[in-house]
Amino acid sequence: MDKKYLIPPGFKDSLNFDTFIEHQYKNTIVNAFRINGFSLIKTPLVEYSSNFNNNTLTVKTNKKKDQLSIRNDITPQIIRIASSRLAKKRRPLKLCYYGEVIRKNGSILRPERQFQQVGAEIIGSESYKADVEIINLAYETLKDIGVKNIVIEISAPFFLNKVLKKVKSIKLRQKLKKLIELKDLNSCIKLLEDKEIARIFKFLYSSSGYIKSKKLKIKNLSTVIGFENEVERLINISNLIKISSKDSVNIEFFEIPKQKNYYNGIKFTFFAKGVRGEIAGGGRYKLKFGNNSEAAIGYTCYMDTILRASSFKNTNKKILIPFATEKRTKKMLIDKGFSLFKSFENVSKIKEEAKKFKFKYFLYNKMIKKI
Repeated sequence: MDKKYLIPPGFKDSLNFDTFIEHQYKNTIVNAFRINGFSLIKTPLVEYSSNFNNNTLTVKTNKKKDQLSIRNDITPQIIRIASSRLAKKRRPLKLCYYGEVIRKNGSILRPERQFQQVGAEIIGSESYKADVEIINLAYETLKDIGVKNIVIEISAPFFLNKVLKKVKSIKLRQKLKKLIELKDLNSCIKLLEDKEIARIFKFLYSSSGYIKSKKLKIKNLSTVIGFENEVERLINISNLIKISSKDSVNIEFFEIPKQKNYYNGIKFTFFAKGVRGEIAGGGRYKLKFGNNSEAAIGYTCYMDTILRASSFKNTNKKILIPFATEKRTKKMLIDKGFSLFKSFENVSKIKEEAKKFKFKYFLYNKMIKKI
């Protein structure tokens, strides 16, 4: 095939119902945040390369010192805006956004290199109530667009990180991290000569799971490891998350983050059972830009995964109508759930034309006809 008709790996032309439904879902999510006081902002597709990590596509320019990249994440752009143009705005600052992002390389779980992000950030608040608002709004919007069997996984990697720092041998630490990725507690214990570290490993492992059944364990974390404020935050969040009985919230302490990111506190990830990849994710981070530093929590959902997870079916009905159809008749059809497709041919041929387009319905003498 001629190369001019091909597209690079990880990219695609969206030509079907998913294109329309993604647009609808994006609007549903954004509107939910807007009516809850979040200001919608729009950021540029291209920024200076220094604002992003390495997984970006660069843009060739004549000036080497001004290297540009296509954004691979919108959150760094939110950080830039909040720390500059909105630096003097009253906190907490609540922002929401949407836009396409492009990555230099895909991953096993997300081979797509271009997809739409929709998200929200609360900047300038340390309160656990900010975490609760973001998580509950994220959950509600996912339910509104038909995602079922949701699992919210809350993780707090800083507990395990603190324990691993006590392991002096770098080689042993690396071995332990690989075993933790495999959830192989027994092999970890065999490698650990320090009984106290081994005891904490067991405690973190046993504290993970369905959050409602682990609350007593979580309360004891501050005694075992520390982080009293973060333990209190976890308890408060778990008490206020509102979900359906068909969904669940899990807590994970025995985990190594798969990649470095800007989160330095509690993280959360949304999954749907039987769906490849995470639907959404977010967490606590320190917003740093220049000399500015403040608390923030953010959330991002990935529309490509959401389209796979949504249970909604294509119920859109197209109907072929004569070109001169009256406005009142068109409104009646729209109210019945039809998408209108105007014919440019003679009305007497409208049935044959509907068959050619493979439409199930056509309008004849102001009456809906089914083929």
